[in-house]
Amino acid sequence: MDLIVPNKTDLIVNDKSCELTARVSAGLPAIQNQTRVFDRQNSQTTLTLTTLTMLSGQSPMRMLRQVMAEIEKRQSALYEAQYNVAKSKSKLEKLLDRKDDLNSVEQASAIKLQHSITMTENKANGSLKDIAILMDSYDSIKKNNDIDNWSEVEFEQEEKAHHTRRGFEMLYRNLIEYGRGKEATLEYLQQYGVHVQLAITEVSGYIEHVNTLIKSGEILTSLHLEDFLDEMKDKYAKNSDEVSKKLFGTTDITNKEYMTLIGEGK
Repeated sequence: MDLIVPNKTDLIVNDKSCELTARVSAGLPAIQNQTRVFDRQNSQTTLTLTTLTMLSGQSPMRMLRQVMAEIEKRQSALYEAQYNVAKSKSKLEKLLDRKDDLNSVEQASAIKLQHSITMTENKANGSLKDIAILMDSYDSIKKNNDIDNWSEVEFEQEEKAHHTRRGFEMLYRNLIEYGRGKEATLEYLQQYGVHVQLAITEVSGYIEHVNTLIKSGEILTSLHLEDFLDEMKDKYAKNSDEVSKKLFGTTDITNKEYMTLIGEGK
């Protein structure tokens, strides 16, 4: 498809800005070309270390679910982009059929359509990159955690442990930031069978221990905290079974008949 006015902006500026127009026209192609490097919202690092762990902590099953949600979101964006590009190209083709007979408004409209198509295609390319990155993350998470095939059953089996760990993580942040556990955090822990005073004792003790290590000159990473949270998860995850049994008469509150089992046609 031929461009009507390739790499020019003289339709949107007046004759008094010739010097400015020349500067922009000369430099803009290089900037536009470099912009393709940033054709998506987040970097690979941000997408992997921030998006996939936000509100999920370091739960492998939660991260896998987040990967799928992010891929689904970008698939939808690709379909929308495909539709918008096709619609814009259809409008542009009608203008190009009579490009020698366009008035100034129609010429400007054609240039706008050309720009819109290019920008949308760039964003679509960014979505494709994101999907590829997310697929790599999906494979890496499975490999690193020895996960082969998994389904809703395996996901549900990890939920109580995840929420217990998450409760301790929130309490740690509460004590660091506010010096006390917030009501929502305490309720969260109690819902999963953790006695809140015991949880406060555990986390307060950890904070004191870390303060001692820091004063002695140790350089800690966040993995030190992650190890503590894993310890709390392993120690208290079964508490939620007692809550389930009291409220519902059973420790297993899930129903596998309602779950999607991969490979079984359900």
